[in-house]
Amino acid sequence: MSSPLHAEGLSKAFLSGKVRTAVLEQLSLSLDPGELTLLAGPSGCGKSTLLAILSGLERPDQGWVEAQGERIWSLDHHALRRFRLHHVGFVFQGFNLFAALNAVEQVALPLTYLGLKPAEYRRRAEAALDEVGLAACRHLRPAEMSGGEKQRVAIARAMAKEPTLLFADEPTSALDSANGRIVIDILHRAARQHGVAVLCATHDPRLLSHADRILRMEDGRILDDQHPASPAPTAEDSAL
Repeated sequence: MSSPLHAEGLSKAFLSGKVRTAVLEQLSLSLDPGELTLLAGPSGCGKSTLLAILSGLERPDQGWVEAQGERIWSLDHHALRRFRLHHVGFVFQGFNLFAALNAVEQVALPLTYLGLKPAEYRRRAEAALDEVGLAACRHLRPAEMSGGEKQRVAIARAMAKEPTLLFADEPTSALDSANGRIVIDILHRAARQHGVAVLCATHDPRLLSHADRILRMEDGRILDDQHPASPAPTAEDSAL
């Protein structure tokens, strides 16, 4: 199966006054379907910038990203927006939920832009919440949820679009160990069961044993690319 994403020669720098700070330096990588890849490294090493470039949120200074057979940074604004809508899911560190919406409405909201009928986007939203173990919480609003539940709603929202690429930026940093394990298990299961290429940026060492692949990043470069022999079993695996 071909890679759903390949990037080559990515460079990015930011200017603050007359000071230029390089964030990415000629970085290249490919992602494989059905794999959970962890992008590990210290804060400030360029992980979030790389995720933003790969997902079509931030334009690189140099290099290209090819996904679904298209060079995404050659697309016009409307085509790029359509690419993100149909092919990309993103899970943020801060959940990015709307205070006035319940869990079903949170997950269904992006689906309304896909042209689905109301019955279909509600079915997808409820199925996604069930998959992350929150069927009983579908009518709760964010103020009524724990941090772990909020992050699971955010993952359900990303997965309900049925993306080929899923990016997660420090999804466990605000969670305790137990909830962090649940979240990484869900991301791993999403990769395996749906064939999604999942790239998760983290500096949480607790997650490393749960990955199919680990990219270690420092100073804007990938220094190491490892495929652990056997990722730790998920909670679902342990129940079988």
